[in-house]
Amino acid sequence: MSTQTPVPQGFRFGVATASLGMNPEHTLELKFAALEKAGFNIVSVGFETYLDWVRQHNPGLPASTCPEGWGEGGEPDPSDDVLWEALYASADKLKALAASRGLTIVAIQPLNQFDGWPTGHPRKEWSRRKAEKWLPLCSKFEIEMLQVGSNDKPDASKDLGVYVEDMRWLAELGASQTPPVKIAYECWCFSQHVNSWEQTWEIVKAADHPNLGLCLDTAHFPLSPPYGYDPVTGTGFDDESYQQMTSRLRALPAEKIFYVELSDVVVPDPPLYKGSRFDEWAKNNKPPRDGDRFIWTICGRPVPLVGRAAGSLTSDSAKSGARVIESLRAILDTGFKGTIIFEMFEVEYMTPADKDIPVRYADACAESQRRLVEACW
Repeated sequence: MSTQTPVPQGFRFGVATASLGMNPEHTLELKFAALEKAGFNIVSVGFETYLDWVRQHNPGLPASTCPEGWGEGGEPDPSDDVLWEALYASADKLKALAASRGLTIVAIQPLNQFDGWPTGHPRKEWSRRKAEKWLPLCSKFEIEMLQVGSNDKPDASKDLGVYVEDMRWLAELGASQTPPVKIAYECWCFSQHVNSWEQTWEIVKAADHPNLGLCLDTAHFPLSPPYGYDPVTGTGFDDESYQQMTSRLRALPAEKIFYVELSDVVVPDPPLYKGSRFDEWAKNNKPPRDGDRFIWTICGRPVPLVGRAAGSLTSDSAKSGARVIESLRAILDTGFKGTIIFEMFEVEYMTPADKDIPVRYADACAESQRRLVEACW
């Protein structure tokens, strides 16, 4: 096992499993082993990754009966009791697998398309029933936090009051679990209506529940529509807008930042569909979500301070756009201490059937941690 730079007191660094490879060859066994080798001791597990792992170990499980377009990655419908029982029954086994590699699972993510459905929408009550299945699973894992990404569907409500009600309800549900599970609300820059951390903060403030806080992701700052880059034009995220944003960031109460996610963002120069390095992928693939910003977030989020393809592109000319050091310093200026998770996405380099990919990215995160600690503490 490698020796990392000492972690500042009060902080923990880990990696999201989704960022250690996107091919079926990149199993949780390989990812956990890579994290142990790189010196990490906490991990955030993707729900879809866990579901795939459970299916691998329980062949013959039935297919999901989710209505078409409502579920992602084969996630179960709330009525799929056999699937949910398999997920519940396998939690201890995955915890033991993680522990065998010196890892603690601290979060499951993301619960998506939960918030913001208007009253009377067919997904409103269905999403709550889904949450009532997710939270007991989190509790069985004894995890601290469930990440919720802001609803990115166009038929979600524009009324933030609807989101406030939903997130308060979810926070109470999390608090009622044994042990309790905190709800970490993250803005997704590709969301139709809630696409800045400032909006998620307004929702969290208005919900006013001690079990509800923020997940702040440095990749969503530079792609947030109010002030971030437009991937199609390459404009936005100018210095004045960025400084104003970080001033607002420093004003956050530290106790409402539940955890932080780190990745860089490639500057859209040249922009998408105008000669960008991601044009070919966008042309040949159908992303699981709509929008140009989503394409950029899944293609262009390298490991901070290390570079694209886990730092293996020695001639890479891509410009770093997330200003991760400055953004992390602004978050630290709030007094925040806690969990920091690396979450990068580079679909072009993460999808090949190369079993070295988990090791490559885990080692890159360890190097990024070393450089960030030297720069920010």
